[in-house]
Amino acid sequence: MNRKSVALLILAVAVLVLMGIFASKNYLLFSFGFLIVTLGIYFWKFEKSNHNSREVVFIAIICALAVVGRIIFAAVPAVKPELFILIMGAIVSGPETGFLMGTIIALTSNMYFGQGVWTPWQMFGLGVIGLISGLMMNKNIPTWLLVVWGFASGFLLGWIMDVYYIIGFVNPITIKSIATSIIASFYFDFVHALFTAVLLWVVGKRWIRLFNNYKKKYDLFRL
Repeated sequence: MNRKSVALLILAVAVLVLMGIFASKNYLLFSFGFLIVTLGIYFWKFEKSNHNSREVVFIAIICALAVVGRIIFAAVPAVKPELFILIMGAIVSGPETGFLMGTIIALTSNMYFGQGVWTPWQMFGLGVIGLISGLMMNKNIPTWLLVVWGFASGFLLGWIMDVYYIIGFVNPITIKSIATSIIASFYFDFVHALFTAVLLWVVGKRWIRLFNNYKKKYDLFRL
């Protein structure tokens, strides 16, 4: 993991710590601050390297697909394709771009689902998943590894949101109350993880080839 990726994680954690200090009154401020910091790092990198404007279009397409997919499946709890789309996009574009796409997907989709103190936590969770997925860039990832990572990512996002719930709403915080909170969300995390894993198993490699062809055609995300 390179320095920029580490910097993104440190800044993201700092935002969540500030959220804990200043409670929930300024969640939108922190959400947009989170996005501005992420965008700032990405576009600083953008200006320092040989990127082109088509990459911005690619990011917008991935984010739009993920947001629309989340909205279409809104009526079915935990069955959401946004992790699958984010993972595919990040594998093609890299860790920093993956983090950026994750934060944008969370913030923009909550324009439909509703903003709240949970928004920065979702931005962080999806951002981390995008970052880790981006570390697979330019690697011949076997299907089984994609499936395992997709399944794990569903639980990773769920556990991050469990931390938000425990810190914000569980009192007193004990081993028993923590275990109860995690068990209560297990079904939804499992369904989300399983749905993501199945999508990656069925069409994951196909989407990667499709995105890589687009990447080569328009000369995107060169290292």
